[in-house]
Amino acid sequence: MQENIQQNQYVDNESKKSGRPRSESSRRSILDATRRLLTHNSVQKLSIEAIAKKAGVGKTTIYRWWPNKSAVIMEAIFTQPAFNNVMPTPRNAVQGVTMQLDKLCRQMAGKNGRLVAEIIGEAQSSPEALQVFTDTYLQDRYNTLSSYIDGGKQTGEFSEELDTDSAIDVVLGPVFFRLISGQELDDAFIKDMTTMLIKSLKA
Repeated sequence: MQENIQQNQYVDNESKKSGRPRSESSRRSILDATRRLLTHNSVQKLSIEAIAKKAGVGKTTIYRWWPNKSAVIMEAIFTQPAFNNVMPTPRNAVQGVTMQLDKLCRQMAGKNGRLVAEIIGEAQSSPEALQVFTDTYLQDRYNTLSSYIDGGKQTGEFSEELDTDSAIDVVLGPVFFRLISGQELDDAFIKDMTTMLIKSLKA
């Protein structure tokens, strides 16, 4: 995967060339309207028309700054504080991986998990939406886990023969499987998953 993508990357090139700044108040209105609409609508059923009407802007205003509905929705969701990936500096690689797993599971609980599951569902039929999801959400988690796992291989906490990409799949795979299959990401799952995960990374 490429390195972290900067937020608000969807300002279109024509707007940049013309020097027309993106109105922060309009941006907030669009993102707030999207969040409010998602409390009563699924990701699949939500439309650009509905967002524009709720925000009191024209559709062209939205398309000037975002390429599609998925980009608007994901920025509205993933820029909320509940989805930040800031964590304390871990004492070691094991604690780092454990903290990332715990944070990921807790972010996916309840309503937020439903929204992410719907985003993943829509992305299966849209390569562009899948790329936006990767850039705006997965990439940062991937980079963080990669740093912890590579560090653990260097310090001897994890097996030197461990393939980092495969190890990340082992961390993320069960979480997203539970998410899309509607199972709980509760404390019992986090505890059991953490125990099995650390054993596998040390093998």
